[in-house]
Amino acid sequence: MRCFRKCSLATASACSESPDRTVTEVGAGWPHGSQDPIGQAGEFLVWAPLITQSAGGLHVFLPLLDRGLDAVIHRLNDGAYLALQVKSKTSLHGPEAPIALYENHLFTPDQLVIGVHLDGDHLGPFVLVADAATFKKKAGRMVDRGRVMLVADMPIRPIPGHSWSEDLVPFDKLAERLGATRLQPTLALQAEPVSDEDRLIGFWGEQEVVRRLAFLEDCGLFRPFPDNEANEILIRRLATGMTIGIQVKTSQLSEPDARRRILVNRSSFVPAPITFLVALAWMVPERRFHETCLVIPSGVIPELASIDGPNYKLQFHPAGSSRPSRVDRYRVPLESLGETFASHLTDV
Repeated sequence: MRCFRKCSLATASACSESPDRTVTEVGAGWPHGSQDPIGQAGEFLVWAPLITQSAGGLHVFLPLLDRGLDAVIHRLNDGAYLALQVKSKTSLHGPEAPIALYENHLFTPDQLVIGVHLDGDHLGPFVLVADAATFKKKAGRMVDRGRVMLVADMPIRPIPGHSWSEDLVPFDKLAERLGATRLQPTLALQAEPVSDEDRLIGFWGEQEVVRRLAFLEDCGLFRPFPDNEANEILIRRLATGMTIGIQVKTSQLSEPDARRRILVNRSSFVPAPITFLVALAWMVPERRFHETCLVIPSGVIPELASIDGPNYKLQFHPAGSSRPSRVDRYRVPLESLGETFASHLTDV
């Protein structure tokens, strides 16, 4: 491992073969080889406070496959999506806790790196928050098996004159640093109860969409945890940061020529250019999905749909009809779902 530019020998000796989680040295109470649990603990100790500090204004989406991003945060006050990496450290080098990550996992300049000191079962009072452009500019560099690793000598508290002190944020102000504002209470319209069977079929539909989109090799897929918002899936083109939120609706068809209604709860509906609705049909007798689906931009739903109590209502006829429908232009072969969203990730 070669070290160059602003990287101390102490920091070099602390760098792991797998910097995506943490660095090799672990603090007291952690057995050797605990890098992954330390990284996981640090991440979840960040996610929960982001939710509580923002009073639900920040929603956490976690990756279905680790491609270098630990989460995408949906900031509800303006609809923005923030890509995050969390780097955890338990052991110290004096007043510093060096963190490291691979440079090629910083995909876009606005991606955020959050460095934390895991002190026992809680995080230290300060966290480092730096966008990718700043991190690349200020971090030291090392070459690990042909890949450039970026290393920051993160202070665990502000130190006058330290190059990273200006990037430290009090932990209880982390959500504010990410631009969150506390949401004001709103009057929610009562939604229709959903049966366990419909929930299960709905889950199958979501998994089918995930399966189709997983073949977009330049993209990452994310799910909300907990599943508490309209978007059930995020797809993000890693190189550009373009992100689309997807709400999936799955209807059951007992006959191939049947039609079903699609209901969208108006109280949680927030139209946006980067939000889409995908409607699937589950063919009950054949136990398969119909070969046709709908892909509808959220912004056009109010003009396409009728009002049905607390919901927008759309009619879905997968087999098609000789009579024209307002949703016909949004019919897409299910096998082309990945190509459709690849195009939208370029266009939006």
